[in-house]
Amino acid sequence: MTFAAEVKKECSRLETKNICCTNAELAAFVRLNGVLELGGKSKLGLSMKTENPATARRIYKLFKDTTDLPVDIYVKRKAKLNKNFSYMISIRPNLATKVFLITVGMMEETYAIIPGIADQFLNKRCCRRAYLRGSFLAAGAVSDPKKGDYHCEILTHDEIHKNKLKELSLKEDLQWREFQKKNNTVLYLKDSEQITDLLAMIGATNAALAYENARVYRSMRNRVNRLVNSETANLNKTMQASWRQSQKIEKIDSLIGLETLPAGLQEIARLRLENPEYSLSELAESLNSPLSKSAVNYRLKKIEKMADELEGK
Repeated sequence: MTFAAEVKKECSRLETKNICCTNAELAAFVRLNGVLELGGKSKLGLSMKTENPATARRIYKLFKDTTDLPVDIYVKRKAKLNKNFSYMISIRPNLATKVFLITVGMMEETYAIIPGIADQFLNKRCCRRAYLRGSFLAAGAVSDPKKGDYHCEILTHDEIHKNKLKELSLKEDLQWREFQKKNNTVLYLKDSEQITDLLAMIGATNAALAYENARVYRSMRNRVNRLVNSETANLNKTMQASWRQSQKIEKIDSLIGLETLPAGLQEIARLRLENPEYSLSELAESLNSPLSKSAVNYRLKKIEKMADELEGK
């Protein structure tokens, strides 16, 4: 089972106590997934399709528990590709369908379809989150945080509804970006914190924790890598400087002997030859009379300059 399927399964187990939230979730699912059917004598039917069995059970149960609509569920095995099952939630044509669509703000008495999202779902926090849950169950997907890129999306096919969904999301501090996919618009999130917030809002608490854990783990790993790279670079720099200084000291020793150097320079020169791996700080601490790091660096620079002058002569 994919991560997105697990998220939808977790959302489908959530208990919805308020009828307003149930209507918001059903309205979102029907808006993004439903197909309206015209029957005789002004009767209307609805059909909705999903490949997620938990989603199918949830939508079927919500309709059964909160409406008197004649709802059925059908299972079909695909003939191509991986031959997965698909699930059809069907409401047979009847007069009550119109009443439901009017109740959730999707239809007028004249049978005209109302675009967008009803204000009753925009203005209540619980309904906004239920609407987001219904939207994700109908047309949403999210990547597995353990496999790389953070990505969450909802596919929309109506410009007015897309803008209303973005408006609703902004009230919950979610900022969708978008791109065109054929005749549809895909709203998507790339920021891991935004995706975590969305998953928590729609009731996928375990999935939200998985995203948060992945984000923290990746952040810590990147920090450790930066520290290791920094330490490696510093070590390389120290070893290169040590090798150069040792070469200069040996040159002085071969030409005039280290004993000809002033006591302070002689001590630091011998200490460098004996401890090529030491940093400036470690050299400073190892002297008989400890010096500052800058003082040690000054003496080594002076030794290098003397070696260069001797080579020139």
